[in-house]
Amino acid sequence: MQVEYSIAVDAPAAEIGAADAAPGRGAVVAFADVCKSYGRHRALNRVSFDIPAGEIVALVGPNGAGKTTMLEIMMGLRRADDGAVSVLGCDPAIDRSYVSRIGVQIQQTKFFGSLSGRDYIRFFQRVYPRCLSIDAMVDEFELRAFIDRPLGKISGGERQRIALALAMINEPEFVILDEPTVGLDPIMRREFWAIIRKAHASGRKTLLFSTHHMEEAEALASRVIMLTAGRIVAQGSVAQLVSLAGEAANNLDDAYNILVSKSAGGAA
Repeated sequence: MQVEYSIAVDAPAAEIGAADAAPGRGAVVAFADVCKSYGRHRALNRVSFDIPAGEIVALVGPNGAGKTTMLEIMMGLRRADDGAVSVLGCDPAIDRSYVSRIGVQIQQTKFFGSLSGRDYIRFFQRVYPRCLSIDAMVDEFELRAFIDRPLGKISGGERQRIALALAMINEPEFVILDEPTVGLDPIMRREFWAIIRKAHASGRKTLLFSTHHMEEAEALASRVIMLTAGRIVAQGSVAQLVSLAGEAANNLDDAYNILVSKSAGGAA
């Protein structure tokens, strides 16, 4: 079931507009009442959402909100304790056949500093059965100025661009970017946004990224999922969420703070 927006409080799923008890049919990604704990800490608490094909979705929230845990479950690196998960029609806990159809950029990619971006692209081309050509990647991700330089001698923004290219080398159906612009200055961040938009427009139809930066979500996302303390607070387009937060909200940052406060009050 496609959800336009909702406020999450301690109420039955039907009352908060969450997904049905099983993952949504046809969705690229679907979570239904997903829970995950580490000892006594509940990292995800009855999380439900669908991501239809073609969207750029932003996952926003502070450190400890559960963003990375959610992404790791999608990648098959962690298993949910309860609930149902589907990625490209597969349950990541038992069926890894979808892995070659996704692309992932983690928060901090560790490169061998003596190797070049071209070296890494050539290696990745041996891993996947279908890949973009080096020339296509150089043009699409604007790598020409540093593709042959050792990665230990290029800037952090240039290394992030190489990491993004590697995440998309296999022409994935679904792309996961975990805080892709962390550590970048404002100018580099905006340059990175432009490359993400171009990559999405060129045919990588569904993209999910996590971020601390509300302006990044406003700039890129067709839909935003707001997460705090392991719960989805609200989800919808930027305009829907700002409207939902009321007249006091002028932007997504205001909306997040207002909706988190409303959620906490409703749960009390």
